[in-house]
Amino acid sequence: MKSPVIRVGIVGCGKIFPAHLDAINNNPTAYKLVAVCDSDRKVLARAVGDNSAVPFLGYDKMLSGMTGKMDMVVIATPNALHYPQAVKAIKAGYDILVEKPVAFDKEKVMKIVSEAKRLRRKAYAVLQVRYNPSIAFLKEAIEEKLLGKIRLVSLTLRWQRPKEYFLSWRGNIKIGGRILYEVGIHYLDIIQWIFGLPKTLSTNTFRLKHKNINFEDTVFSDFIFENGAVGHLEVTLAAEPTNLECSISVIGENGFIKVGGLALNKIDCAEFLKNNKQADKFKKELGVIVETKPNNYGKYQGSSPNHPVLYREIAEGRGISMGASARAIDFIEKIYRAENYLTK
Repeated sequence: MKSPVIRVGIVGCGKIFPAHLDAINNNPTAYKLVAVCDSDRKVLARAVGDNSAVPFLGYDKMLSGMTGKMDMVVIATPNALHYPQAVKAIKAGYDILVEKPVAFDKEKVMKIVSEAKRLRRKAYAVLQVRYNPSIAFLKEAIEEKLLGKIRLVSLTLRWQRPKEYFLSWRGNIKIGGRILYEVGIHYLDIIQWIFGLPKTLSTNTFRLKHKNINFEDTVFSDFIFENGAVGHLEVTLAAEPTNLECSISVIGENGFIKVGGLALNKIDCAEFLKNNKQADKFKKELGVIVETKPNNYGKYQGSSPNHPVLYREIAEGRGISMGASARAIDFIEKIYRAENYLTK
């Protein structure tokens, strides 16, 4: 029996809106855009474009006005609005898909999970970097224990952001949060997803370029995992003149793997100490893994645009559950709780 089309309403029609529209258009038998909502009339008009979606300037009006005509609400508004809007949508009877970060603390994420379970609604999170082919390669190699016991895991994100990037809501710590919530979360999610959460951390934060904000643009953190492996992360938005890299290096007793590119979107290198059929299989795969292209926002680039894959997974009954995103938020909270702020 063919599954019914999922009728989608999107609230927040800014920079990430085209990625969601593209995902819907790439899954035409599974989704239909039926409503769009934004508080800015011009932005809303652009979002409506040539499609037949019903426009709303008010979120509450969309929720009430689309009763019986909409199945899922996609929340793509400024970060601080995600949690209250998610709760409202669930209580109004809709499934939800929420852009990152779902909230600024783990407990709020789990409240959404609990409310969705109570009301029998589905709740998904946008952590689409998990779908990079390069990440699938890394995860499988770790699960197959090709590197043996892991000794070290290192995340390096060296990105450029123009000064005007923080002139919007992103420069308001109460609305945007801090840089790990805004840009680091996808890659911290990959660390915790594959290697688990660390047990001890030490963090230093700096303001190296963006002096007009009251939080850091650079984070260094060292940590230790439960199994004794050590970890390190460097996340900065102070690179010039463009993004330099976003990579994860993993060193084990039997080899190493580095997933790199601009957004963990390709395999830089992989070597294994032991030559066996398993290792040979992975080496052959290196040459056929497709490098994904990061989102292009004009003056800067972002994460990999795997929203069509995420939407397809949801339509097929999978997707990334809201509960899964709680661990990424937990990781960020642990990093900031261990913070020493070294530059003012």
